[in-house]
Amino acid sequence: MERNKTNKEKKTIGSVIKAVEVIEFIANSERGVGVTEISNGLNYGVSATYHLLNTLKECNIIVQNKATKKFKLGLKLWQIGMLAYDQNHISVILRPYLKELKELTGETVNLTIMDNYQIVYIAQEESERLVKMFTRTGATAPLHCTSAGKVFLAFKPKEVQDSILSKIELTKYTDNTIVNKEDLIKELKEIRSKGYGFDNEERELGVSCIGAPIFDLNNETIACITISGPTSRFSKKNKERWLKDVLKISKQATNYLNTIK
Repeated sequence: MERNKTNKEKKTIGSVIKAVEVIEFIANSERGVGVTEISNGLNYGVSATYHLLNTLKECNIIVQNKATKKFKLGLKLWQIGMLAYDQNHISVILRPYLKELKELTGETVNLTIMDNYQIVYIAQEESERLVKMFTRTGATAPLHCTSAGKVFLAFKPKEVQDSILSKIELTKYTDNTIVNKEDLIKELKEIRSKGYGFDNEERELGVSCIGAPIFDLNNETIACITISGPTSRFSKKNKERWLKDVLKISKQATNYLNTIK
Protein backbone atom coordinates (compact mmCIF):
# COMPACT_ATOMS: atom_id res chain seq x y z
CA MET A 1 0.00 0.00 0.00
CA GLU A 2 2.78 2.41 0.92
CA ARG A 3 4.56 1.63 -2.31
CA ASN A 4 1.42 2.34 -4.37
CA LYS A 5 1.00 5.64 -2.56
CA THR A 6 4.59 6.56 -3.32
CA ASN A 7 4.18 5.60 -6.95
CA LYS A 8 1.11 7.85 -7.30
CA GLU A 9 2.90 10.76 -5.69
CA LYS A 10 5.80 10.34 -8.13
CA LYS A 11 3.42 9.70 -11.05
CA THR A 12 5.12 6.45 -12.00
CA ILE A 13 3.65 3.74 -14.22
CA GLY A 14 3.06 0.50 -12.36
CA SER A 15 3.25 -1.73 -15.43
CA VAL A 16 6.70 -0.37 -16.29
CA ILE A 17 7.92 -1.07 -12.76
CA LYS A 18 6.58 -4.62 -13.02
CA ALA A 19 8.27 -5.08 -16.39
CA VAL A 20 11.60 -4.01 -14.89
CA GLU A 21 11.10 -6.42 -11.97
CA VAL A 22 10.39 -9.23 -14.43
CA ILE A 23 13.62 -8.41 -16.31
CA GLU A 24 15.60 -8.43 -13.05
CA PHE A 25 14.00 -11.74 -12.03
CA ILE A 26 14.99 -13.34 -15.32
CA ALA A 27 18.47 -11.82 -15.10
CA ASN A 28 19.05 -13.53 -11.74
CA SER A 29 18.16 -16.96 -13.11
CA GLU A 30 20.98 -19.03 -14.57
CA ARG A 31 19.05 -21.33 -16.91
CA GLY A 32 15.93 -19.35 -17.71
CA VAL A 33 12.54 -19.32 -16.00
CA GLY A 34 8.96 -20.04 -17.00
CA VAL A 35 5.77 -18.01 -16.63
CA THR A 36 4.59 -19.79 -13.49
CA GLU A 37 7.95 -19.47 -11.76
CA ILE A 38 8.10 -15.74 -12.50
CA SER A 39 4.49 -15.27 -11.42
CA ASN A 40 5.04 -17.06 -8.12
CA GLY A 41 8.40 -15.41 -7.48
CA LEU A 42 7.06 -11.89 -7.94
CA ASN A 43 3.56 -12.58 -6.63
CA TYR A 44 2.00 -11.43 -9.90
CA GLY A 45 -1.03 -12.98 -11.54
CA VAL A 46 -0.21 -15.54 -14.23
CA SER A 47 -2.22 -13.67 -16.87
CA ALA A 48 -0.55 -10.31 -16.13
CA THR A 49 2.87 -11.96 -16.12
CA TYR A 50 2.15 -13.62 -19.44
CA HIS A 51 1.22 -10.29 -21.05
CA LEU A 52 4.36 -8.62 -19.65
CA LEU A 53 6.52 -11.41 -21.02
CA ASN A 54 4.89 -11.24 -24.45
CA THR A 55 5.51 -7.49 -24.60
CA LEU A 56 9.15 -7.84 -23.58
CA LYS A 57 9.60 -10.67 -26.08
CA GLU A 58 8.09 -8.54 -28.84
CA CYS A 59 10.64 -5.82 -28.03
CA ASN A 60 13.48 -8.41 -28.13
CA ILE A 61 14.32 -7.65 -24.52
CA ILE A 62 13.83 -11.34 -23.66
CA VAL A 63 13.76 -14.53 -25.71
CA GLN A 64 11.89 -17.80 -25.15
CA ASN A 65 13.24 -21.28 -25.65
CA LYS A 66 10.77 -23.05 -27.92
CA ALA A 67 11.44 -26.44 -26.35
CA THR A 68 11.42 -25.57 -22.62
CA LYS A 69 9.19 -22.46 -22.88
CA LYS A 70 11.56 -20.72 -20.48
CA PHE A 71 12.68 -17.13 -20.83
CA LYS A 72 16.12 -15.54 -20.69
CA LEU A 73 17.52 -12.11 -21.52
CA GLY A 74 17.80 -11.18 -25.18
CA LEU A 75 20.57 -9.57 -27.20
CA LYS A 76 18.64 -6.28 -27.36
CA LEU A 77 19.09 -5.88 -23.63
CA TRP A 78 22.77 -6.72 -24.00
CA GLN A 79 23.09 -3.96 -26.61
CA ILE A 80 21.41 -1.48 -24.29
CA GLY A 81 23.65 -2.63 -21.46
CA MET A 82 26.76 -2.00 -23.52
CA LEU A 83 25.55 1.51 -24.31
CA ALA A 84 24.90 2.07 -20.61
CA TYR A 85 28.41 0.87 -19.85
CA ASP A 86 29.89 3.29 -22.39
CA GLN A 87 27.89 6.13 -20.87
CA ASN A 88 28.88 5.24 -17.32
CA HIS A 89 31.38 8.02 -16.82
CA ILE A 90 33.01 6.68 -13.66
CA SER A 91 33.57 3.09 -14.75
CA VAL A 92 35.32 4.25 -17.93
CA ILE A 93 37.54 7.05 -16.68
CA LEU A 94 38.60 5.25 -13.49
CA ARG A 95 39.58 2.04 -15.28
CA PRO A 96 43.32 2.96 -15.26
CA TYR A 97 43.21 3.25 -11.46
CA LEU A 98 41.67 -0.21 -11.14
CA LYS A 99 44.40 -1.64 -13.36
CA GLU A 100 47.15 0.06 -11.34
CA LEU A 101 45.76 -1.25 -8.06
CA LYS A 102 45.58 -4.77 -9.49
CA GLU A 103 49.24 -4.51 -10.52
CA LEU A 104 50.22 -3.31 -7.06
CA THR A 105 48.35 -5.97 -5.09
CA GLY A 106 47.88 -8.87 -7.50
CA GLU A 107 44.29 -9.20 -6.30
CA THR A 108 40.97 -8.60 -8.02
CA VAL A 109 39.94 -4.94 -7.95
CA ASN A 110 36.32 -3.78 -7.99
CA LEU A 111 34.65 -0.43 -8.51
CA THR A 112 31.22 -0.13 -6.92
CA ILE A 113 28.47 2.43 -6.53
CA MET A 114 25.54 2.48 -4.13
CA ASP A 115 22.05 2.10 -5.51
CA ASN A 116 18.74 1.19 -3.89
CA TYR A 117 20.29 0.32 -0.50
CA GLN A 118 22.90 -2.04 -1.94
CA ILE A 119 26.22 -1.89 -3.74
CA VAL A 120 26.47 -2.46 -7.47
CA TYR A 121 29.65 -3.68 -9.16
CA ILE A 122 30.23 -1.44 -12.21
CA ALA A 123 33.80 -2.38 -13.16
CA GLN A 124 36.40 -4.99 -12.32
CA GLU A 125 40.04 -5.84 -13.00
CA GLU A 126 40.41 -9.56 -12.44
CA SER A 127 43.43 -11.01 -10.66
CA GLU A 128 45.74 -13.17 -12.74
CA ARG A 129 46.27 -15.64 -9.90
CA LEU A 130 44.86 -19.16 -10.25
CA VAL A 131 42.81 -18.77 -7.05
CA LYS A 132 41.00 -15.46 -7.16
CA MET A 133 37.73 -13.68 -6.57
CA PHE A 134 35.35 -12.81 -9.37
CA THR A 135 32.08 -10.86 -9.36
CA ARG A 136 30.22 -10.14 -12.57
CA THR A 137 29.63 -6.53 -13.53
CA GLY A 138 26.12 -5.49 -12.57
CA ALA A 139 25.95 -7.83 -9.59
CA THR A 140 24.70 -6.43 -6.29
CA ALA A 141 25.61 -7.09 -2.67
CA PRO A 142 24.38 -5.95 0.77
CA LEU A 143 25.72 -2.89 2.53
CA HIS A 144 26.29 -4.23 6.03
CA CYS A 145 28.62 -7.13 5.23
CA THR A 146 30.86 -5.78 2.46
CA SER A 147 33.80 -3.41 2.73
CA ALA A 148 32.34 -1.16 0.03
CA GLY A 149 28.89 -1.17 1.55
CA LYS A 150 30.18 -0.21 4.97
CA VAL A 151 32.31 2.55 3.43
CA PHE A 152 29.26 4.01 1.68
CA LEU A 153 27.27 3.90 4.93
CA ALA A 154 30.10 5.35 6.99
CA PHE A 155 30.44 8.46 4.87
CA LYS A 156 26.73 9.23 4.69
CA PRO A 157 25.37 12.12 6.81
CA LYS A 158 24.07 10.82 10.15
CA GLU A 159 20.41 11.32 9.28
CA VAL A 160 20.81 9.53 5.94
CA GLN A 161 22.76 6.71 7.56
CA ASP A 162 20.05 6.26 10.21
CA SER A 163 17.36 6.21 7.55
CA ILE A 164 19.16 3.53 5.53
CA LEU A 165 19.84 1.38 8.58
CA SER A 166 16.15 1.52 9.48
CA LYS A 167 15.26 0.09 6.08
CA ILE A 168 17.84 -2.64 5.44
CA GLU A 169 17.90 -6.09 7.02
CA LEU A 170 21.14 -7.15 8.71
CA THR A 171 21.08 -10.66 7.31
CA LYS A 172 23.61 -13.11 8.74
CA TYR A 173 25.79 -14.75 6.09
CA THR A 174 28.67 -16.03 8.24
CA ASP A 175 29.60 -16.03 11.91
CA ASN A 176 31.54 -12.82 11.21
CA THR A 177 28.56 -10.90 9.82
CA ILE A 178 27.57 -7.92 11.96
CA VAL A 179 23.87 -8.33 12.68
CA ASN A 180 23.60 -5.95 15.64
CA LYS A 181 22.79 -2.38 14.64
CA GLU A 182 24.76 -0.83 17.51
CA ASP A 183 27.86 -2.86 16.63
CA LEU A 184 27.55 -1.84 13.00
CA ILE A 185 27.23 1.85 13.86
CA LYS A 186 30.34 1.55 16.02
CA GLU A 187 32.31 0.06 13.11
CA LEU A 188 30.97 2.72 10.72
CA LYS A 189 32.35 5.42 13.01
CA GLU A 190 35.77 3.74 12.92
CA ILE A 191 35.65 3.46 9.13
CA ARG A 192 34.80 7.15 8.76
CA SER A 193 37.63 8.04 11.12
CA LYS A 194 40.25 5.82 9.45
CA GLY A 195 39.09 6.27 5.87
CA TYR A 196 38.80 2.62 4.89
CA GLY A 197 36.79 -0.52 5.59
CA PHE A 198 37.38 -4.27 5.80
CA ASP A 199 35.26 -7.30 5.03
CA ASN A 200 36.67 -10.08 7.18
CA GLU A 201 34.75 -13.07 5.80
CA GLU A 202 31.48 -11.29 6.59
CA ARG A 203 29.71 -12.13 3.33
CA GLU A 204 31.44 -15.38 2.46
CA LEU A 205 33.87 -17.61 4.35
CA GLY A 206 37.35 -17.59 2.88
CA VAL A 207 36.93 -14.19 1.21
CA SER A 208 38.32 -10.90 2.50
CA CYS A 209 38.20 -7.35 1.12
CA ILE A 210 39.64 -3.90 1.69
CA GLY A 211 37.79 -0.81 0.45
CA ALA A 212 38.21 2.95 0.37
CA PRO A 213 35.94 5.78 -0.81
CA ILE A 214 36.25 7.91 -3.92
CA PHE A 215 34.81 11.40 -3.46
CA ASP A 216 33.26 13.83 -5.92
CA LEU A 217 33.52 17.63 -6.00
CA ASN A 218 30.90 17.90 -3.24
CA ASN A 219 33.00 15.60 -1.02
CA GLU A 220 30.35 12.89 -1.27
CA THR A 221 31.25 9.24 -1.77
CA ILE A 222 30.52 8.69 -5.43
CA ALA A 223 32.17 5.26 -5.64
CA CYS A 224 34.24 2.78 -3.70
CA ILE A 225 37.32 0.91 -4.84
CA THR A 226 38.11 -2.47 -3.28
CA ILE A 227 40.45 -5.40 -3.53
CA SER A 228 39.17 -8.88 -2.77
CA GLY A 229 40.79 -12.28 -2.54
CA PRO A 230 41.20 -15.46 -0.52
CA THR A 231 41.58 -14.78 3.19
CA SER A 232 44.66 -17.00 3.18
CA ARG A 233 46.52 -14.27 1.29
CA PHE A 234 45.31 -11.47 3.56
CA SER A 235 48.13 -11.87 6.05
CA LYS A 236 48.90 -9.06 8.48
CA LYS A 237 51.90 -8.01 6.36
CA ASN A 238 49.93 -8.04 3.10
CA LYS A 239 46.96 -6.20 4.62
CA GLU A 240 49.21 -3.41 5.87
CA ARG A 241 50.87 -3.05 2.46
CA TRP A 242 47.67 -3.39 0.45
CA LEU A 243 45.84 -0.91 2.65
CA LYS A 244 48.41 1.74 1.73
CA ASP A 245 47.96 0.85 -1.95
CA VAL A 246 44.16 1.07 -1.77
CA LEU A 247 44.26 4.43 0.03
CA LYS A 248 46.83 5.80 -2.43
CA ILE A 249 44.81 4.80 -5.49
CA SER A 250 41.49 5.97 -4.03
CA LYS A 251 43.05 9.35 -3.30
CA GLN A 252 44.51 9.59 -6.80
CA ALA A 253 41.12 8.68 -8.32
CA THR A 254 39.42 11.32 -6.17
CA ASN A 255 41.93 13.97 -7.17
CA TYR A 256 41.50 13.09 -10.83
CA LEU A 257 37.70 13.32 -10.65
CA ASN A 258 37.98 16.70 -9.05
CA THR A 259 40.07 18.03 -11.94
CA ILE A 260 37.41 17.18 -14.51
CA LYS A 261 35.26 20.16 -15.40
